[in-house]
Formats: sequence, C-alpha cells, structure tokens
Amino acid sequence: MQDKLQFSGTATAEQSGERRSAAQVYDELTELTRRAEQAKSRRERSSSKTYLAAVAALSAAVIFLSAALIVCAIGWSREQGTIVPQIVEVEKEILVPDYIPIDPSVEYERVLGEDGFLLNDSSYGPIRIPILQGVAKNELIYDLFSKDEQTGYMTYSGPEEYMAGIDVSVYQGEIDWRAVKDSGIDFVMIRCGNRGYVTGLLAEDANFKMNIRGAIDAGLKVGVYYFSQALTEEEALEEANFVAELLEDYDVTFPVAYDWEVVNDPDGDTARTAYIDPEQLTNNFLVFAQRLELEGYTPVLYANKKTTVWKYDLARLQDYDLWYAEYNDLPSLPYKWQMWQYSSKGSVDGINGSVDLNICFKDYSAEE
Repeated sequence: MQDKLQFSGTATAEQSGERRSAAQVYDELTELTRRAEQAKSRRERSSSKTYLAAVAALSAAVIFLSAALIVCAIGWSREQGTIVPQIVEVEKEILVPDYIPIDPSVEYERVLGEDGFLLNDSSYGPIRIPILQGVAKNELIYDLFSKDEQTGYMTYSGPEEYMAGIDVSVYQGEIDWRAVKDSGIDFVMIRCGNRGYVTGLLAEDANFKMNIRGAIDAGLKVGVYYFSQALTEEEALEEANFVAELLEDYDVTFPVAYDWEVVNDPDGDTARTAYIDPEQLTNNFLVFAQRLELEGYTPVLYANKKTTVWKYDLARLQDYDLWYAEYNDLPSLPYKWQMWQYSSKGSVDGINGSVDLNICFKDYSAEE
C-alpha cells in the first residue's frame, strides 16, 4: 500500500514540472514579440527620418540651382546691356556716279559679212566659220528660192535655168519611172553601191540595175552616187574601179557622186571612217574622182554643210562641183554648189513613201 502512494506522488510532481515549462515558454514568446514590435517601430521611425532628410536635401538643391540660374540671368542681361551700344541713326549723303548699263544686243552685235558665216552644231550651238579665201562663192540669190505649193518642188525666180530631180536607192522599193517622169522630174541620182561601214566590203545596191534601166527608158537624165567608207587612197581607187565596172553598160549622162557621211549606227557599231583625217578624206575623193574622169564621167562631191567645211580641204577641190545637202527652205552655204538636196521627205508620183528632192543649175548631159 505504501509503495503505491509513493509512486502516485512522483507522477504528480513530474506533471507539475511540465506546467511550469509551458508558462516559461509563453513568457519568453511574449517577450520576443514585444522586442520585435519595438525593433520594427524603431526601423520605421529611422526610415521615415531618412526619407524626410532626402526630400529636404533635394528641395534645398532645387532651390539653390534656381537661385543660381536667376543670378546668372540677371548678370548676363546686365553684361549685354553694357557691351552692346545704343544704335544712333546718322544721315549721310552718298554720291553715286552716273552708270549706263551696256545693251548686249547693240554693243556686241556683229553682222556676218563676207568674212564668215554661222554653222549650227548639236553640242556647241551656233559656230562662227571664217570664209576661205580663194574658194568660189555662190552667186545665186538665196532669197529667190521658194517651194511650189502644188508639187512641193523647189523653184528659183532668178534668170538661171534649173532642173528638178530626185535621188533613190533600194530603200525606195520598186519605182514606176514613167509616173516619175510625168510628175515633172528631170533627173535622178541612183545609188550604185556602197562599202560596208563596219565590214569594209564592197556591195552593189540591190535595186541598181532595175532603177537605172527604168530611169533611162523613161527618158530621165541619170547620174549615180557611191557611198564610200575608204580609209586610204588605195581603197578609194578600189571603189572607183568598182563603180566604173558597174556603169559599163549604161548611158550615164549626169555626174558620178562621191558620198561620204558620218554614220550613226543605232546598234552602237562605230563606222570604220568615224575619225578619218580631213586630209585623208580629201585625198580619197581626189583619187576616186581622177580615176572616173579617165572613164569619161563627171565626178562631183556630195556633202552637207558640216562635212563641207569641217572634213574637206575645199581649196584643193576647186576643180570639182558640189552636190550640197541641206534640208531647209533656203540654203545657207556661201560656197558655190551646182546641185542642192533640199528635202528628204518629198512626195513624187510613182514612188511609195518619201524620197529626196533636188534642184540642179547645171545640165551635165549637155556637156557630153
């Protein structure tokens, strides 16, 4: 019985110890919570003080800068006021000498006389060309030329006799030569052949034989022209021999023309004589002309205005006639010519499409 009591008392004591420990834990937790609240309160008070201090410092800086700007502005304004003087208007009489502007139309006008003429170039515009001494001048009065309203043929109201003509090649196609003759055409210049401006090969015009037979049969005065691309005197002689052979079977009563022209190829090919020297070109014509004279033909030079004055030595060509090309209502070359090709857009009965029109003041057939 006593043992049981002792055991019971021991158990009660242990339970009592456990209750004290819980109380102690509770007190400690309470104390920790209080301390945490105090620490948090202290941190919040510290942060608040730091924020207020930062705001105060920033505000002070803004106020300081604003004050500095105001001071600088006032100082700059005052300084400018001292540097820039006040403008005072002063009346002063200025003497301007009398000045009469030059009228270029009067002061610089030069009337072209016998010593020069104008030539129009696509790159330079009008160019003044001096007149060559010793080269025959044209005695025709250019103002007397006019076109017939019905036919479109060029006429001349001076006393000199003239003839109407055309020049043709394969490009005119098949021609009704009787109709051409009846339309008032007196003579024709027919292309007999050419040298290739790239290949250099000699060729007969595809319609030459048909054209020359038809024109002769129709009663027209007939001449021919050859498109040259000779580079040397030897090639010019070759061309002349070629022409002489083509003409053996025909009665050619009008001139044989040497036709050299600047070639503008739309495909971009450069003509073999594109940069031929004027002395060489003049030599080529002279060889061509002299060879055909031996055969009894009358050689003439075909050229437009630029070619005449830029590419030939006219002083060396005074023994030969000029077939002049200028598509205009009036000619303008001062040098002597015998035939004038005045249009490339003529309309003649018997020919489909356009054809070159000519007027001639020399009847070569009468000189045979």
